This record gives sequence, C-alpha cells and structure tokens, in this order.
Amino acid sequence: MNALSDTAHVLAPPAVRVLQVVHGLPRGGLENGVVNLLNGLPRTEFQQRVACLDNRGDMADRVSPQVPIDVLDRRRHDLGLPLRLARLIRDFRPHVVHCRNWNTWADTVLAHRLARCHGTLVWSFHGFADGHWFPRRRRLASRALSLATDRLFAVCRDAAERFAVLTDIPPERFDVLYNGVDCRRFAPCEHRAGLRRALGLADDELVILSVASLTPVKGHARLLEAAAQVLAGTRRRVRFLWLGEGAERARLEARIRALQIDERVNLPGGSDRVPQHLAAADLFVLPSELEGMSNAILEAMASGLPVVAHAVGGNPELVDHEHSGLLCPAGDANALAAAIGRLVRNDAERAAMGAAARRRAEQIFSLDAMLMRYADFYRHAVPVLPGRAAAR
Repeated sequence: MNALSDTAHVLAPPAVRVLQVVHGLPRGGLENGVVNLLNGLPRTEFQQRVACLDNRGDMADRVSPQVPIDVLDRRRHDLGLPLRLARLIRDFRPHVVHCRNWNTWADTVLAHRLARCHGTLVWSFHGFADGHWFPRRRRLASRALSLATDRLFAVCRDAAERFAVLTDIPPERFDVLYNGVDCRRFAPCEHRAGLRRALGLADDELVILSVASLTPVKGHARLLEAAAQVLAGTRRRVRFLWLGEGAERARLEARIRALQIDERVNLPGGSDRVPQHLAAADLFVLPSELEGMSNAILEAMASGLPVVAHAVGGNPELVDHEHSGLLCPAGDANALAAAIGRLVRNDAERAAMGAAARRRAEQIFSLDAMLMRYADFYRHAVPVLPGRAAAR
C-alpha cells in the first residue's frame, strides 16, 4: 500500500504556478471573475498568487486564505513598481503571469523582462474602462506591448475583434474565454412568492429589473424613455426596479418625477441581495450603449429571466435573440419599449424565454464551464512540465 502511494505521489504532475496581476480587487465584474478563478481552480493542479498593483479591495476578503495576496501600492508615475513586481515574480517563479486590461499591462511586461522570467506572459482584454476613449498613444503602446506578450485573449469575440482593429494587432492572436456564472447562487427560486413579499414586491406586480451603475454609458436615460412608453401602453401593474448607484442618480430621479412615474420606477441604490432580486423579478433589461462581456446578463440568464438588451458588444454572444431574450438597436428608445412591451403582454413567451436563458447559462456560461476553459488555457499556455507530458 505504501509503495503504491509513493508511486502515485511520484507520478502526480506538478502544479502549474499562476501569478494573477490585477490593479486591485474592488467590487466589479472583472474582479469577480478573478476571485472565482482563485477559489475555483483545483489546488492540486494550480498554485495561484495575486499581485494587486494599486490596493487590496473589498473582494479580496472572498479569496481563500490559501491564496497569497501581495499589495504593491502603486503611486502616480511609480518607476519602482516594475522592480517590486519583478522581485515578486522571481520569488514565486510562475509558469504563467496573467495580467488584465490596460492598467496592468505595461508594468507587467517590464517586470516580466526585469525578472528574466521564463514563464508565459498572458494579457487579457475585459473591456474599455473609459468607454470609447482610447488615445492614439495607447493604441501604439498596445501594439508594442503585444509583441512582448506570449498569449492574448478577450472575454468575448466582439471585444477581441474591436481591440484588434483599434490597435492593428492581428485578430488571430486573440483567443476567447467566456466568463462564467455560478448557476447555484443565481437560480430560479422555488419559494418565489415569499421572496417577493420579503422584498416588498406585490404578488400582482410584473417586475422589470435592471442591475447596472447609474452612469451615462449604461443607458438609463434611454430606458427611462422606454419605461414611460411601456407604462402608458399597458393596464398591467408594472414596476421598473433599477439596482445600482452612480452620478446619474439625481438627474434620473428628477426626470422620473417630471414624468410622474415615480410610483412605478424605483431606484433603491446598490444591493447585496442581487441574487434574490433576480429570482423575484419577471424580466431583465440592460440598456447599455457599450458592453464587453456582461456579468449582469449572465446572472439574469442563470436566474431564469428573459433578457432585453441592446445589440452591442458581447450581448449578441450571450442572448440568443428570439429564443432566450430580445436584442434591439442601441440608441432607439422606441425599439427598447417595443421589446419590453412585447414580453409584458405575453406571459407564455416570457416564461419560455426565461427557461431557455437558464438552459443556455447552464450549458455554455456556467462557472464550471469557465473554470474548465481557463484550466485548459493555462495548461496549454506553458511548455510541457516534467511529469505533465502524459497528462497533455
């Protein structure tokens, strides 16, 4: 028995060491995905460590204590940061160094060179943090940084193609790794009536939910125009519920009062009960003018909600138009109102689309599927490790 155990121990392939480089771990979609990776990849196969360039962030508290988190306290024009990151790389000796979005790329490339690291350098694009703003100098720098980076990927095909065109990086250099959603945490609720009452929602209300920051790019002003049309065109008791906080709140609230729909359109702010609100809602709407890979849409789909969204960014890759939801042109409040109104009027169609959305989330966009995609990507991003050749 001991001999067999010793043999199994000797034959066990070594863990792939992955250094995750992020600006920090505040609340956000990108950061949520990183935390899911840190906690979800099997520790027998992957040894992970996190470098937060700026600060730690609230979501770091969700990371398993077995995963070290190093905070490098980046300052403005911090010329010492690449040296501090290089020391961390030399200490950890990662097989993969994975940095995300523009604000980690340049420092990580330089640190990777300074550390003389033989590990594979990966950069992933998760979307434009600054909307459409991407100055020419950043485009030129991205092209140069891509030449010093071994592997590139984006979280949806649209993001990969847009970034490739913008920077003149060959699009074939980009892989696509979709995000995933925890289909156990976000799921339809068996005791929906009780949940709705606990959230202050009436039994006869049809609840149209949106979860997004109250910023211009998220399109709430356009949704407000559509909501006014929907409310004027139906006798049903409809409630629009927008979870989120942001600079647009005062302007939106003033417009809601001016339209005299403040009893039907509510902005309760941010919430730590998003899964419960999704399970209690009837329809999900995301009116963003710009999107990458929307975690909010994934969470709504997993919760069994049909989705109405603009056909921008990665939304058409998530929502199967006419089957799991409806897509409409960005900037067209009439089209948005028509799509919402259609599902307000048709209970059977709304339920069928919600069930299809749940199946699509489970089959393609589940957290387990995402973890499998990342595990496979990391395994094949590095040269064959001793003892791992047979496994590959």
